Amino acid sequence: MPTPLESQRRRYETTDKKCPACGYVDEDGNWKSRTDGGRIVYRHVCPSCKASREHTFSLK
Repeated sequence: MPTPLESQRRRYETTDKKCPACGYVDEDGNWKSRTDGGRIVYRHVCPSCKASREHTFSLK
């Protein structure tokens, strides 16, 4: 069973595929996640235009 963090990353990978900068649809998703203990950051870099976007959640 996936953890809540893995479930959130998978949600982005399956629903947030279109780059807002260039419109490219990344069918592979490729969202990465990291945490520093106080927050979780989900990040995606568009394979077409290299635009970066993030979703950040505070754990406090």
